[in-house]
Amino acid sequence: MPILDTVVLFAAADAGDRFHRDSLGRLGNASKETMLGTFALLEFDLVLKSRGSTAEQRSDLMVLLLKDFANLATAIHSVSPSTIAIAAQLESRFGLDYFDALLASESMEHDGIIVSTDREFEKIPGLKRIPLASKAKA
Repeated sequence: MPILDTVVLFAAADAGDRFHRDSLGRLGNASKETMLGTFALLEFDLVLKSRGSTAEQRSDLMVLLLKDFANLATAIHSVSPSTIAIAAQLESRFGLDYFDALLASESMEHDGIIVSTDREFEKIPGLKRIPLASKAKA
């Protein structure tokens, strides 16, 4: 089952994003066709916090995510020490940033597929990237 990258969450939260519609569809199909990466959710929250979102704003956004996509409560990858060990190897070997390596690792623990706009994932043999479709192509 493909893992959804952080970009899916940002695109879903921004109606003006060119990947908004596809992201909403992919989140809506989580648990049937995809899973949300644990580290995607963590990175999403950390970026919001670093951009000045208050704890209350971040909490409200997570509640909205669960309200709109109740399936996300169970359609999320479980992290183990092996997830982080694999990520550290990927980070070192392929020069990935921290969260990309973690999400690649989560994907590899499933079926080796990630949904993302980030071409960095294409560096990793055995990992397939499924791109998001933009409005223009939808």
